[in-house]
Amino acid sequence: MTKLYSCPAIVVLSASLFFGANSASAQENYRFQQNLEQLQQQEQIDQLRREQQQNQLQQRLDEIQRRPEGQMQRQQQSNDRQQQIDQLQLDRQRNQLRQEQQLNQLREEEQLNQPQRRQQFDQFQREQQLQQLQQQQQIDQLQQQQEKNRLQP
Repeated sequence: MTKLYSCPAIVVLSASLFFGANSASAQENYRFQQNLEQLQQQEQIDQLRREQQQNQLQQRLDEIQRRPEGQMQRQQQSNDRQQQIDQLQLDRQRNQLRQEQQLNQLREEEQLNQPQRRQQFDQFQREQQLQQLQQQQQIDQLQQQQEKNRLQP
C-alpha cells in the first residue's frame, strides 16, 4: 500500500521541481532582459549627451570662424576646443571601460549559453561598436575642422 502512495508523491514532487526550475529560468531571463534594457537605455542617454556636447562645440567653432577677431584670441579658443575634444575622448574611454565592466558583470551573472541570450548579447555588442565608430567619426570631424582653422590666416 505504501508503494501506491509513493508513486504519486514522486510524480507530484517531480512536477513541482520541473515547474519550479522553469520559473527560475524565466526569472533569470527576465532579470537578464531588464539588465540589458537598462544598459541600452543608459547608453542611449550617454550617446545623446555626447552628441549634444559635440554639437555645441561645433557651433562654437563655427562662431569663432565667422568672427573677425585677432589671431591670439582664435588660438586660445582653438586650444579651449582642443581641451574639450580631449575631455570628450577621455569621457568616451571611461564610458567604454564602464560598458566593458557592465558587460563582464552580465557575463559572469548570466552564462550566455542560450542562443537567445547570445543573440541579444551579440546585438548589444554590434550597437556598442557602431556607437563607438560614430563617436570617433565625430571627434575626427571636429579635429579636421580645428586643423582647418589653424591653417587659415
